[in-house]
Amino acid sequence: MIDEDELVNRLVPKIEERIQYKIVKSIINILEEEFYPPEEMIKSEFIEAVTDAEKEDGIIFKDADELGAYLEKLAS
Repeated sequence: MIDEDELVNRLVPKIEERIQYKIVKSIINILEEEFYPPEEMIKSEFIEAVTDAEKEDGIIFKDADELGAYLEKLAS
């Protein structure tokens, strides 16, 4: 038979660990909500960006060298 004090000493660390896990998990969830926009917002922004891009004339490169020259021109 297990003594009551022994049972408490065995259970307390497990309970503390679960409480710490729940606290850390809730903090992470709050931070994620704060720093990462909801999926609906990302979708609407993406759709808007694609729609805007469709309105513009695109640039077509013949090969990788032409693309590289264009990128270098942008960088300077």
